[in-house]
Amino acid sequence: MDYAKLNIARMTEKIHEINDSLSILQNYVTKGKDVFLASSESVLAARYVFIVMIEASSNIANHLCARQLKTSPGSYAESFILLGKKGIIDNDLSLRLSKMVGFRNLLVHGYGKVDDEIMFDIMCNNLEDIELWLNELNYFIDQADGGENNA
Repeated sequence: MDYAKLNIARMTEKIHEINDSLSILQNYVTKGKDVFLASSESVLAARYVFIVMIEASSNIANHLCARQLKTSPGSYAESFILLGKKGIIDNDLSLRLSKMVGFRNLLVHGYGKVDDEIMFDIMCNNLEDIELWLNELNYFIDQADGGENNA
């Protein structure tokens, strides 16, 4: 794989956005469901944080598709699916991340009413997928830096 073609600075910037977003959402989880749902400010902030996190993830996925697969996905969801099919990331993870894009679309475009209890459940049970995605991304950055951090 030609890691030299990756824009590591841009990827790192987006990874920071993802990490910041992940921390905020995890903090809401520690406060508990009732406290979270009782605060409209927290709920609205969490929606925005999800959008930022998913868009940053999608930007990186599109970048990897363009630079590593030499293709331009038709959608954010497709970018994750292509990365999984080509073995760039774990295929099961790619399918879960592609579903995450659907949640982003719901938040951005308002295709339906967002169920805040379901959003909290996602925060409790599905943020591990983002952590796995970050692990995959850190591997790419490590390889692009010459594998210096490889054990």
